[in-house]
Amino acid sequence: MPSPRKHPVEQPVFRSLMLTSLFLGIVLLALNGPPSNGLVSVAALVLLAVFLVSFGLYWLAWVLREHELWREGRQDQGE
Repeated sequence: MPSPRKHPVEQPVFRSLMLTSLFLGIVLLALNGPPSNGLVSVAALVLLAVFLVSFGLYWLAWVLREHELWREGRQDQGE
């Protein structure tokens, strides 16, 4: 019997994408020095945007998962 799929909050790939994009975005901003319109600053901003979007999705998935667990717990109590 195959194991059930993990929730997105429990998958290490999603968290590693989020943390890697944050780290690389900060490193690229630090390497860029003064703000400019170069490729490095565009790449840093894209990576930071990827982090923000993935963090928002991670938070939303966590809230929805916790809500579903709460609902299942209430159903087990007969309410």
